[in-house]
Amino acid sequence: MKTTRKKRPAEAPRRTPLDSASLALMRLVDASRHVDAEAAARRILAGRPKHPLALKALGFALIGQGRYDDALPILRYSLERAPNDPELHNNLGIVLSALMRWDDALQCFKRSLEIKPDDPEVLNNHGAALARMFRFDEAVPLFVKAIECHPGDYLAAIEQLGGALLYSKQNDGAWTCFNELWKNDPTNATILSQLICVNLRRCDWLDLGPRLRTLRALSADDRSLADNPLVALSFPGVTSAEQGRIAASFARRNIPTSVLAAADVVWPPREKAAGQGTRLRIAYLSADFRDHAVGRIMPQVIELHDRSRVEVFGYSMAIDDHSAVRQRLAGAFDQFVDLLPCSVRETAQRIRADRIDILIDLHGWTAGGRPEALALRCAPVQVNWLGYAGTLGHPKLADYLLGDAVVTPLHEQAHYTEALAHLPHCYLPADTAIDLRPPPSRADAGLPTEGFVFCSFNNSYKFNPAVFDLWCRLLRELPDSCLWLSQPGGSAEERLRQEAQARAVDPARIVFAPRVASRLDHLSRLQLADLALDPFPYNSHSSAIDVLWAGVPMVALLGETFPGRVGASVLRAARLDELIAGSPDDYCRIALALARDRQRLQALRATLADDKRACPLFDMPRFVGALEDVYFRMWEQHLQGVRAALV
Repeated sequence: MKTTRKKRPAEAPRRTPLDSASLALMRLVDASRHVDAEAAARRILAGRPKHPLALKALGFALIGQGRYDDALPILRYSLERAPNDPELHNNLGIVLSALMRWDDALQCFKRSLEIKPDDPEVLNNHGAALARMFRFDEAVPLFVKAIECHPGDYLAAIEQLGGALLYSKQNDGAWTCFNELWKNDPTNATILSQLICVNLRRCDWLDLGPRLRTLRALSADDRSLADNPLVALSFPGVTSAEQGRIAASFARRNIPTSVLAAADVVWPPREKAAGQGTRLRIAYLSADFRDHAVGRIMPQVIELHDRSRVEVFGYSMAIDDHSAVRQRLAGAFDQFVDLLPCSVRETAQRIRADRIDILIDLHGWTAGGRPEALALRCAPVQVNWLGYAGTLGHPKLADYLLGDAVVTPLHEQAHYTEALAHLPHCYLPADTAIDLRPPPSRADAGLPTEGFVFCSFNNSYKFNPAVFDLWCRLLRELPDSCLWLSQPGGSAEERLRQEAQARAVDPARIVFAPRVASRLDHLSRLQLADLALDPFPYNSHSSAIDVLWAGVPMVALLGETFPGRVGASVLRAARLDELIAGSPDDYCRIALALARDRQRLQALRATLADDKRACPLFDMPRFVGALEDVYFRMWEQHLQGVRAALV
């Protein structure tokens, strides 16, 4: 998210002309000479401590220097003397936003707008604070109004609007914003990266290759390849090293320097070292303790933790969706704490007060997370796991990243700010408590009654021309086959049909599966597929677990990055190494061989069914035991003052 904009202090209402010192001060303010403006304001205030213009200018100058803690008391003092000044309320909101106190900032922006309802910059700032709190539906109308109230093209608000629409999955509206911005400024790497992102979501691949090359040319330092590191995971050709640099840049831009550079927290000593009579206190932090991909694969992890070794806290930042997943998770933790109404600082304070030893963040840079709370240090040991397939980009955020030997090989440690910690098999957990019921009929699932069914139940942004070229090649080689996909939103469905036709495949052979009422319904219908196809460079994650649990083999390409190696990790843990391809041609060869040898395919399905709970992928008691062992090794390293890779 972009930092909210600073407004220049308006001149105080006056009946007589400004004195020479005030005029000189305003010239410095107009020129944004923040250091000089601070000095001039302080000279005036030395003789007249309540001088309204000098107070306002001082607050502005301190904001301009990024000295938000210093600006806070100045602005509050100014507001005590001018409570109806809308600019002061706005500038205080900017400071509070920079200090990650968004709830308080919202109140300031609201008050400013009560006094001056149509100020476009305050409307934009208000929307930006809401967006930073992931309240996109509320932010969108504020950005729209800011654009309407601005006398010319309000490019900053249009960009904010595009981002809010993108995050709320209104992809076609987001495309309109970013496409117009790109036409207006074709040298802006940030805008281009957002346009590429939204085009991937819309399956609009026109000029994808040339635009990625242009983005590289505009981003010689790799740091502007994506506005958000999550976006870069799906960009073809982006390396692990580049993903690491993007995350590092994003962390520095979005978390105050004062927080990242703060001295380390001094933690009170434990009465006894963990493992010597005291249970380890572990906690999971997530906004996805609900009917969400992460929420659906976590319950057994929590349920199977050995309470003689660990005490388990759950900190939820999610709205209660009253789902069975939410209820099951809430009941599985020893303590389940709702942090949704808490600010970032309150989040850190609450977790510290509970004296958590190891905090596991399940979000990273995905929507809804609070990495700023991690930067404040909530616990002596902090772990990045599961929600985000990459580094957080700063050692203050997490000490360890939980992976495995396939997704995070040790030779790539240099690309992560966290120390790598390997689980013995796949880093992804599963929920094996769900028993499948018989599948529906093909007709009921919208599938042809005959023929071979390929499937890939992934988000549309994981598709790209290289993936679709390969999949359509399979469809052409097997005339009786179809490709079963999740139904995407907006215009993406029609665009995928057009892409199939452009590759000489009948669009009717692309079958879209609508959302069903429950996960059990989805898992049951998955059994109708013959073979799952993993996308690249951003692989299936929880969707790979789903298809294998449903007994459907999957072909995956071993990629070069964390998100591009997840499919291989899952298959290796399922003892299906033979389905891991080393190249696109190898991928095609494996898939065609299985489709043409139904006996071999059935044997693989039988192996999956027979080995379901014995193979490492689905042996959850063994998984959780290994997970706890890694936590204890992390804690022992903490007690020794060491932070090193654990493999």
